[in-house]
Amino acid sequence: MRTPPALLVLVLAAFAALLECGEPAPPTIAAPPNEGTDDAALGALTGDDAGDPFAGDYDVSVGPAWDAGTSSWPTVDASTTTTPDDATAGVPEAAPPPDGACASAIGPGDLVVDELMIESVAGTGDYGEWLEVANVAGCAVNLRGLHGDCPVGAKLHSFDVVADTWVGPGGSFLVADSADPVINHDLPGIVIAWSNQPGDVLRNEGGTVTLTLAGQLVTTITWPALKPPVGTSVELPADCSIEDASDFTKWLPAVSSWFPAFHGTPSAPNTDVACPP
Repeated sequence: MRTPPALLVLVLAAFAALLECGEPAPPTIAAPPNEGTDDAALGALTGDDAGDPFAGDYDVSVGPAWDAGTSSWPTVDASTTTTPDDATAGVPEAAPPPDGACASAIGPGDLVVDELMIESVAGTGDYGEWLEVANVAGCAVNLRGLHGDCPVGAKLHSFDVVADTWVGPGGSFLVADSADPVINHDLPGIVIAWSNQPGDVLRNEGGTVTLTLAGQLVTTITWPALKPPVGTSVELPADCSIEDASDFTKWLPAVSSWFPAFHGTPSAPNTDVACPP
């Protein structure tokens, strides 16, 4: 039996209406809140997670700025980058002056060289040489800023005292080829090493050591060719006059020993010998 066209149209229309209504959509389910999980501990996002590639990673008050072209911080040399808090890093702080400190910086006549170890071992490669400098100022002197020179042929050996170093009245300090006690035979007291700690600074054939402060001469000594026994210093006896320091007929080989097989009185008064008449 053939279905009339009008009836077919009605059937199709009813079927279309049924499809348009369909079943109700499922309800939207909200995500559960954080319940003590790692997500709950995240807090506000920072750094890369927040889209800021350098948040919290660099103190923008220091060094160069972020390079947008390379999306990175330029390499910074930490040794040359400072903040106001560490701008003076590496500079020795001034030490409070001790009781009896001199009212002014050291000057001519405050220091005198009174002992020389010019041959601690025979031959070349002698790293045990030293000289003693006595404080005759009558008050405690600060060696900060003291500069020393000793020319040896075409070379000029030197040292600089960059930190507060106090020497009491009647005290002394040493200038040595090496600050290593194993090499310098366990020198006592204040030991200042020549720069780079070379050997053979004090020549047997004679030489000159000059000490200055801010370009002003403090003291100088020139010794002639000397032949003391190996491992023995020559010293100005304590009972000699300071003016005798340049008269090497007054200087004598040391008798006292501060180290096995070595004779001298480093960082001690030269009382082991008497001033010749």
